[in-house]
Amino acid sequence: MAIPPWTVELLRRGLSDVARRASEPETLEKLKTQATEIINELPQTAARGFDAVMRATEAGRKNVQRWSQRQSAVTIPLVNASGVLVSPYGTGVRVSDQAVEAAYACLHGDIRKDHQAMERLQRHLHRQLPSTSDVDIAVTTNFQATLVALVIGMSQKDILVHRSQAIRLRGGTSLVDTMNALVPIVQEVGANDGVEMSDFDEYDSFCLVLADDETHDALPKPLELNDRDCIQVVVLPIASLKQSANDTLPSVEKMLDAGADLVIVEGGGVFGGPECGIMIGKTNLVRSITSTAIWPSFAAGSAVMAMLASTMQNLTSALGASLPIEELIETSDDNLRLRAERMATRLSASDSIKSCQVTNDEARVTTKGRWRFPSRQVRIEHASLDGQEWADQLRDEFPSLLVGVEGSAIKIDLRWIAPANDARIGELLVPQHDVDATENPETTSTP
Repeated sequence: MAIPPWTVELLRRGLSDVARRASEPETLEKLKTQATEIINELPQTAARGFDAVMRATEAGRKNVQRWSQRQSAVTIPLVNASGVLVSPYGTGVRVSDQAVEAAYACLHGDIRKDHQAMERLQRHLHRQLPSTSDVDIAVTTNFQATLVALVIGMSQKDILVHRSQAIRLRGGTSLVDTMNALVPIVQEVGANDGVEMSDFDEYDSFCLVLADDETHDALPKPLELNDRDCIQVVVLPIASLKQSANDTLPSVEKMLDAGADLVIVEGGGVFGGPECGIMIGKTNLVRSITSTAIWPSFAAGSAVMAMLASTMQNLTSALGASLPIEELIETSDDNLRLRAERMATRLSASDSIKSCQVTNDEARVTTKGRWRFPSRQVRIEHASLDGQEWADQLRDEFPSLLVGVEGSAIKIDLRWIAPANDARIGELLVPQHDVDATENPETTSTP
């Protein structure tokens, strides 16, 4: 189809007008100025675009790395910012470097593991005990195993637990149910409202198990049973080896001095060692328990014993070496306050944080226990997540982060956190690329 003559005429006139305008000096100058501005802006625009791409790439790399770690890791690191030291997920407090080295030597594989080698470890443990020849120690794989081993070792006697001290253990079962797991011979006596001497009138020779329920101000004390043939065992789920500056924390040393024949304690927590069960007491009692045919099924391995020996050596060392848990307990209030303020300042810089403030509630050793310490927390509200929802997400992160929940906010308590983990917490709460994007909003602009 031919183009109409009038269309051709219009095109000719338009091109002539464009050519005429292009030849004018003003038009040429405007084109040159605009071209120069575009060329000058290109490096900055490219740089901003490149920075945005790099930051997105780095964030993606970290997400992929965290995912791959979560999928392939045998163990999950734990950072405990809940404000409660002993939780169902663990404490989040490491053992000492010396204890790790002692375990590594045992796990390396090129060591003797016969009876003589275990006896050598046992002697090393014995040297760390209070200076008396009539005290010995035995170690089991866990706290519950120690209680069952006690029942089997004392099965020739009536084993009694007073109802006022039939505590619930952290695993959820009662003390009596745990002790009766294999041989159901433990009996409950008395009433819940307190101990009376008449509660034991029916028994002449027995083993009495006393326990710390964590709520009463007074620690369990061995009873004065006069001429009765009685072995008194004190169970301390939370305790240290030696008495610390905090009088509310019980210790094995204090219980033995008070007249206990045997003390059973958990190896983790404030004790500072690996997870295990420990019994310390009169030599003849310890040996009667460890000489039973079933004891090898309860006994801890060489690595755990080596770690515990190293931990106890630190506690009794004249050089004054302290354990990680001791360092956390002794951290000053000023130190916690400054760290909390720094963390709050960093987190407030992110658009994903709705509000952030520092509080000063007390931290605890257990949820119901009497042991409390001054502390500092960072109370944070997310811009889009509910407090419990955010806490659940953080618990499933890698590393797993435990936090407190208060309504729509979470609380990061610093009492049981080593300073080296502060930055780690910040990265879990607010990824670094979110902070950078808030501080430099132009880096996220589109070129």
